[in-house]
Amino acid sequence: MPAAWFDPPVISSVPLSPEVLPVAADGVLVPTPDGHRVTYRLPIPYFAPLWAPLVRRRARRIERAADAGRPLPKGVPWWAPPAPFDARTSEGLAGLCLISLLWSYGGGTLSLLSLTLPYAADAYSVGNRALATGLAVVRAGVLLALVVGPLADRFGRRRLVLWAAIAHCLLAASIGLLPTFELYIGAHVLLRCIDTALAIAIGVLVAQLVPAGSRAIALSLVGLAAGGGIALATVSLPLAASGRAGFAAVYLLQLLAIPLILHAARYVPESPRFLRHAREPHHYREALTGRYGRRLRLLGGATFLAAIFTAPILEFTTRYLSDAHGFSALEIAVFLVVTGGPSVPMVIVGGRLADVVARKRVGIPLVFAATLAYAGFYLASGFWIWPLATAGAMCGSAGGAALAPYGSELFATRIRAEAQTLTLAMGVTGSAAGLGIVAALSGSIGLGDSIALLAVMQVAALAVLAVSFPETARLELEQTSGESEPGPP
Repeated sequence: MPAAWFDPPVISSVPLSPEVLPVAADGVLVPTPDGHRVTYRLPIPYFAPLWAPLVRRRARRIERAADAGRPLPKGVPWWAPPAPFDARTSEGLAGLCLISLLWSYGGGTLSLLSLTLPYAADAYSVGNRALATGLAVVRAGVLLALVVGPLADRFGRRRLVLWAAIAHCLLAASIGLLPTFELYIGAHVLLRCIDTALAIAIGVLVAQLVPAGSRAIALSLVGLAAGGGIALATVSLPLAASGRAGFAAVYLLQLLAIPLILHAARYVPESPRFLRHAREPHHYREALTGRYGRRLRLLGGATFLAAIFTAPILEFTTRYLSDAHGFSALEIAVFLVVTGGPSVPMVIVGGRLADVVARKRVGIPLVFAATLAYAGFYLASGFWIWPLATAGAMCGSAGGAALAPYGSELFATRIRAEAQTLTLAMGVTGSAAGLGIVAALSGSIGLGDSIALLAVMQVAALAVLAVSFPETARLELEQTSGESEPGPP
């Protein structure tokens, strides 16, 4: 007989599906003389070390199951997105996360402007009223974004992300060198315009790239990365407090981000959804009228009411700790790290629950709890400010992550960035109103009491959301927005 008849059967390698080996790409179960071995790659540039131990542990479970002849493990673990990403999406999301981390150091909601308020007051010899007025004026930068923001709908999300991120770094680096408070605030107005357009373009691009069942968790990852930038800014506070040169230096550090942004942009694709709708007309008029106009009024109204309360909380934390509790720069940094640290994993928790359970059932109770905690923080003294600030940060992070997808989900692709820009403009109007109210009341009833009084506005915003917003979890953007034909990402 031919010798080949006696050769042992060849056992081929088995490709591993995302349900068996999540997050990884090109997963294969390979039989070897010593047992089974799993090979794979992690398509997560920059952040692969965060997932590598988790994926490695899953791979070892697969090997043990195969060696014992048991079924391979399935089911989505807690660390994986509920709906799996393909390799290209994972790479693009990682690139956008790195860009978010880098630009959030000097921009965004809780930026150097907010964190360095006490030191800006010293550098430019201004008081609480001038600071509050300046912060309200900076909010006008969002109104300028009404011109820049829609460019993402017209020319592409990726292109705007790249150029806005570079412009942000160049402008932010120069701000600390400006000689007067008026120029300092004016530059921040322009920076806020750029940052608003950048944040919207990143959020829209992420929402359009990822699967419907993982939209909230993907936006949460971007938000978590932005929190890393805020953490870097927080660490720089002692340098900002060291004098005028240190104050300028913390802004100049933003220049270091430019090479990394250019590298990350190589992984970021343009949204196929944008490419499909690129030739359609893009007008603010559509976002302001008809069914989208009604949705804009509801979303913008809720955002306006919430911002009246949240803006003073974010902008005056360091000033309140410095003035009302006598915290030094180092003590403020420690406080922000200790009370804000537990909120980091809550961003992921909130996003995941929103994808698996529901947006409103998760987000509304958590944001309500955060509202009570933050109001208590500004009314309490001594030891109690620590647990209250921690609870506010944790619940606010989780609740905000759960509700964040609404901005992208309620509007058609052709006007998605325009609608978000208009919504943000309404939110900025609310921010200016809240800061103006605090400026008017702080002299008579105190800074803490004037901020806590505004908590009723946040509660009103939650009421609007509970009554009027649809549930959108796990639905394609074409379904949530009402566009005619569903399609792949």
